[in-house]
Amino acid sequence: MQIKFKLFFNNKDTITAIATPNGIGAIAIIRISGKLCFKIVSSCFVSKEKKQITELKTNTMYLGFIKQNKKLIDKVFLCLFKQPFSYTGEDLIEIYCHGTLYIQNKILKFLIDNGARLANPGEFSLRSFKNGKIDLIQAEALSELFKAEDEAAHSLAIKNLNGKFSIFLKEIRKDIIYLNSLINVSLDFDEDNISEFNYKKFITTLVVLIKKIKITIIGFKKNNILKKGYYLVLVGRPNVGKSTLFNLLLKKERSIVSNISGTTINYIEEDFFIKGIKSRIVDTAGIKENKLDKLDIKGIHKTYETINSADLILVIKDKIEKDLEKDFKISRKKQIIIIINKCDLLKQKIISNKQYILISAKYRIGLERIKKQINKRLNYKYHKTDNIINNMRNYECLKQVLLTLMKIKKTRKNSLTPEIFSFLLREANYHLGKITKIVNNDEIFNQIFATFCLGK
Repeated sequence: MQIKFKLFFNNKDTITAIATPNGIGAIAIIRISGKLCFKIVSSCFVSKEKKQITELKTNTMYLGFIKQNKKLIDKVFLCLFKQPFSYTGEDLIEIYCHGTLYIQNKILKFLIDNGARLANPGEFSLRSFKNGKIDLIQAEALSELFKAEDEAAHSLAIKNLNGKFSIFLKEIRKDIIYLNSLINVSLDFDEDNISEFNYKKFITTLVVLIKKIKITIIGFKKNNILKKGYYLVLVGRPNVGKSTLFNLLLKKERSIVSNISGTTINYIEEDFFIKGIKSRIVDTAGIKENKLDKLDIKGIHKTYETINSADLILVIKDKIEKDLEKDFKISRKKQIIIIINKCDLLKQKIISNKQYILISAKYRIGLERIKKQINKRLNYKYHKTDNIINNMRNYECLKQVLLTLMKIKKTRKNSLTPEIFSFLLREANYHLGKITKIVNNDEIFNQIFATFCLGK
């Protein structure tokens, strides 16, 4: 269940939480931030050097003891950060204690009993955002980083955490402001005296700006596949070796294999990683040519459904046949790799070429060729553009910026007044601003920050 909280910012509260995952571990980290954090921690922490909290250097680890009523609770390390040079922009302390549940909860309870309150999910990051330490894009990148399951998702989150998308938006905003300045200059004169040179300069800058945004939007559409994962489907006649190949690619016995034709009667799918990209690979029921019973019909119907959803289809054969793809109702727009299995049993001597790959799943011959071809096909289709948009909200806002700028581009010079041009540019800037700054929208803040853990 997602925890909801009202959007308010009370910097008088001192907040605390356990920043490490729930459970027992070697080390646990307890974080406390706010005006009272030094005072609260000084009432329980004794440094080995017997120094007061206010005497300790920032960004330095200190060995010491957590005591309650002179009773030793734990031997810990402590690191303090003074505002504004901390994650939250406030005074902040991190306590590194032993990771038993008793010690974690004992220290946390003491901090709360002495004036701190338990932080809401994501409240440390919310304070960081409110104090200007991170922008909203970086906050969303943090959320995406926590959810990243493969190299591609991780790479995108890291890029935006380092501000790549934020830099791009600043450039777009700078261009929009420049366009508006050209319009504002013209507003100082009569419409008949608007400089032809200024109009040409305006349109030239606008076209370049539109192209820049279009490239970024296309990049999101293509690379959004990376978050969902590719969908690979194995199809073929019964008993051609689909399930054997499926198991070999997964490196585990997931699908039942036998000499009996039609062993797989329903599709089976599993996670499959290709060059660090999470995907789904599907073993389907063999498509029979005749003598179909009710189960066969249902299984084949499911096979056709998976074919329609596939990003890449591996058509498995055990002999060279022509136009088998048409029998499987595969669209010409689909990416296809044709694989001839059981090459050890083929009578005629043939070699792999651009049309098909020869393999023997039984003897593990040709598997590397399949993997290389899979990576080549999907890499060509989806990795061409360097994507920097990390979620659908940002995509929709940037799309509105593009649509507004397109309105200006499609309008003839004399059909709109400079005032309307200026109004449309302000509208584009408004949509751009929604990406990094949200005003009075608790729901979006809840979606972003409530997905974080308590200590983040």
